[in-house]
Amino acid sequence: MSENEKSSLLGKAVHAGERVVELGAEASRLKVRASHAVGDAVTEARRLAKRGRYAAEDLVDETAYRIKRDPLRSVAITLAVGLGVGALAGWLAGSVFSVSPW
Repeated sequence: MSENEKSSLLGKAVHAGERVVELGAEASRLKVRASHAVGDAVTEARRLAKRGRYAAEDLVDETAYRIKRDPLRSVAITLAVGLGVGALAGWLAGSVFSVSPW
């Protein structure tokens, strides 16, 4: 092997080593960015869950207030909803059992 070929081969090896180091650094940066993105998503999910819990608590409090303020209206609404759901369930059950397979 001539001296020129040795230096060319050595230069290529050094260049390949430098490229490996650059790729390793880039992979490390991407890993950090991905870690931050996952952390941000987890934080946002926790905030959203907390907001949902607060909204549900507010709904329960508002419902209790409305029932205390106007109990007869609350009973009438509950009765109407119950009758509607019962009628719907009866209609669906009747139509399922009235269909003959023959």
